[in-house]
Amino acid sequence: MAKTGQDPVPGPEPPGLLNVNEPAERLGIHLHPDEPILELSLACSELITPRDDRRPNSYVQVSYVTPPGGFWTKHSQTEIIEATSTPLFMTTVVFTAGSRLTVNTRVKLSVWDVKDRATSTMYEIGSAMFPVKDIMHADDHRLHLPLKSSEGNTVGYITILSWELSDKTPMPISRSPSPSNKRVLAVDESLFEPVSSNAKYCSLSRDVVLKALYESTTTKTYRFPTTAGSTLSVQEFMAETKLSFHIPIQLLKILIDEEKQQVVELEDLGKLTPHWEQVRKSLLDHHLHLVHEYTEALHGLQTYRGPAFKASCLKEDKRFEFVPLNLHLQRMRVQLLEEEIDNVYDIVTVGAMAAHTLGFKQGGLKKLLSSHEDVYSPKGSGTSCSPGQSHSAKARDLLSSIQALKTQIMYYSESLMRSAKDLAPGDMRRALDSLTDKTRQLVTVCEDRLLDYAIHSLKAARPDYIATTPNDEGDSVTLTTGTEDDPTAKWTWEGDSFKPKSSQSSWEDTLMNVDKSLDCIIKKVDQMTQQEPPANLINRTPKKGRKTSEWSEALYPLQQTLTQCVSLLTEKVQQSLTFLLLQDTNLDCWLETPENKRVSVSQMDQSEASQSEEATPKMETSCVSSRLQELQNRRDIVFSQALSAVVAGFITKLRTSLNDENFLRQLYLVGLLVHYESLLSPHADELGMLEDMVVGINDLRNVTFKIVPASSTSTHDLLPVLTGTRTGINVRIPLPPGLYGLLPAEIRSGMLLRIQPVLFTVGINEKATLAEKFGNTSLQEIVNIENFSRLNSYYEQYMEMMPAPADVDQPHQTRLAGLLQFLQNNVHIRKSKNVEILQQSAEICRRLNGVRVTGCKSAKDRTAMSVTLEQCTVLQLEHMMAPQIFTNALDCMRSSGLSSAIIRKNTRPNRCLRPVNCRHYVLVARRVWPTLTLLPKLLIVLLLLVTVKAVVVRTR
Repeated sequence: MAKTGQDPVPGPEPPGLLNVNEPAERLGIHLHPDEPILELSLACSELITPRDDRRPNSYVQVSYVTPPGGFWTKHSQTEIIEATSTPLFMTTVVFTAGSRLTVNTRVKLSVWDVKDRATSTMYEIGSAMFPVKDIMHADDHRLHLPLKSSEGNTVGYITILSWELSDKTPMPISRSPSPSNKRVLAVDESLFEPVSSNAKYCSLSRDVVLKALYESTTTKTYRFPTTAGSTLSVQEFMAETKLSFHIPIQLLKILIDEEKQQVVELEDLGKLTPHWEQVRKSLLDHHLHLVHEYTEALHGLQTYRGPAFKASCLKEDKRFEFVPLNLHLQRMRVQLLEEEIDNVYDIVTVGAMAAHTLGFKQGGLKKLLSSHEDVYSPKGSGTSCSPGQSHSAKARDLLSSIQALKTQIMYYSESLMRSAKDLAPGDMRRALDSLTDKTRQLVTVCEDRLLDYAIHSLKAARPDYIATTPNDEGDSVTLTTGTEDDPTAKWTWEGDSFKPKSSQSSWEDTLMNVDKSLDCIIKKVDQMTQQEPPANLINRTPKKGRKTSEWSEALYPLQQTLTQCVSLLTEKVQQSLTFLLLQDTNLDCWLETPENKRVSVSQMDQSEASQSEEATPKMETSCVSSRLQELQNRRDIVFSQALSAVVAGFITKLRTSLNDENFLRQLYLVGLLVHYESLLSPHADELGMLEDMVVGINDLRNVTFKIVPASSTSTHDLLPVLTGTRTGINVRIPLPPGLYGLLPAEIRSGMLLRIQPVLFTVGINEKATLAEKFGNTSLQEIVNIENFSRLNSYYEQYMEMMPAPADVDQPHQTRLAGLLQFLQNNVHIRKSKNVEILQQSAEICRRLNGVRVTGCKSAKDRTAMSVTLEQCTVLQLEHMMAPQIFTNALDCMRSSGLSSAIIRKNTRPNRCLRPVNCRHYVLVARRVWPTLTLLPKLLIVLLLLVTVKAVVVRTR
């Protein structure tokens, strides 16, 4: 900024500042400082350069000053248009409410000629100035001003056209005096309207839900011509999300609680043999270490005060390892007011979801888990081991299922008692049916052979274990109840009741106890419901301090027996499966015979289980624990980053599509498609990052969403809440009552909503070239083929559940089925840098109402290139942008749009590869350097290859 030294507006004392909020105050609504109030389009003609044989590469820099201020404020600038004396700039100049304009505000337009981008050599051609009132009073709201050089010569002309934001007419001066008797700019009154639940567009700065999620919104505006002769108004937004830190904080709390619970479970195993005591101690140290590390990480995030995103220069900072890298929302709003078009396209951009702090010398998660497979494997279905599912993964599934069934059994048993108290035979029968169903399911699940093996293994690991042959006592079964007076009290089922017994209970006895106690309840309820309710409805029960009916009094001991049996059953399951997980994390290695042949659990009998400790391979438990700790920590870090991105995308998509009935129906019938686009190269460190991403995105299949009404509209009450465990995270999304009422009844009833994440990856930089020529791209090919299968499966479910898409009249190559066929062909062919995979999968995602997530290593250069290309493609295909300006529009959005802004946010001042005052060449400078540094590396590689080839020839 340069001080002029005098008042730039001569004459009498100027009026006060324009109060743009005065019209809003009259309407009772506050205008946000980021709301636009004036938009200008610029064009130059007859530009003159010192050398007549060279046409200028020009751009316009805009500054303004509001009297009585004496400093010019640099406001914005256009893109660079090369080699023309008549540039028409597509980037428009927008003044917001925060600019505090008055009718006497003076705007300065300086036209610059960039002679050399690489060296930032440029000079000022000329400039022009005008007050805001001139553009408002001008004919057709257009000004045509001469450009004056520093010597006062005319060096060209510049044309200024003003746009009103509600239509294509310019902004007039308000004819009615304001309350302060000052003339003000008339602002589009639609900006002051309260946010309606029926509004098609949801502003990031005004919508109550999105405002709670996003901050630091940056805006850029453009005007592009269409093939029909109209003009597209395009607004580009970039915002930081508060979820970058909010989600990791909540997830860390869950992880800490889970680690503490696992410590308790290991301690509850009781006495074990010395070998297993050593293993348990090692795992306890592992869990306690994670509790310590995660507590420190949680404290650091809770005390953090700063921007709501993690810059790329902090990717190896351990304090922020759980925070996603450079997570932003990039939104494009397209308006064509003649046809009442107002569409929004959102893309979540994020850096590689990987454990950067742990490094990639040993590879990423996919490689590490292939050699040590079992740290939080994805939750399977059923009780049998599916191919690729380890026994330990199945053990966790069994434990989760049994705990859930126990909770349901307790709930229905209480419901049965309430119905008995109310003397309601119908309610009793319904509660009993549900109780019977859940109890039978519990017994069936507990008959799994893996669980039987785990119980015998734990029994064999006791110090006082003596192998015996199970004896058959006929109908007699035993149960350990454990009371305060006699913790070793025993009970046996004889005839139609339980009686004390001193012998040790077996696993089969425990299962039979549950089954028989349920039979007692069924018989009792049948007797009660077949007779009339007693005349004396109420009897006293002093021991409970309340009144109950005779029915509830009769059912009470039987209900208590059932709940005790179920509790004992689940306690045994908990201990046995905990011990199973205590063994080697890959259970298959424990089932190896000396002849190196695997023995299935179904082939093992009790005598073989008793010898499991002797057959155990001897290994260093501390080494196993260390590997466990690193794998678990790495997977938690990657999952935290992936979860943050998907939650931000889910909530944004939900809010912007609340008025779309088909989308809401698709949400609870099929689930939400989440499309991850990776630009990582399968080479060096980026190969490890890709291996991390593959596992992290796959783990998102266990995440569910539940939409709940918000208690208030405060920011804190509108942020999502996480519950659950590692193997099943639930995200509760609060919505204000007005918006919550728009949801269908199925979602409002509490239905859990699922997502289907898919990942497509294609390397596009110089490292991808190295991987294709000298490395291995098999992982990239496998990932694309596997995720195409998932995408195709989602499409088939979509076609079954949803109405036929509206593209049946289009050519086959543009229909969803045709796009899927092309994508299938592309993922199965070997082609260098086949970006068609990314473009076609992204288009399919948009057609299926999915969430788009794009990223590279740091979500800067390559991500910016991908996002801008996708945005221009959408403008051309969906909104008929003139094809002859496609390249110009793409260059404009890359050079002067938010792509360069996101790079500036992530560039350290001491590592900046450009002059600080030059904001045009970020992409150019950062794209030149990799090429320059690549040449010597390629020479070294080629030299090594020639040397190796010569050695081979000599050997032959």
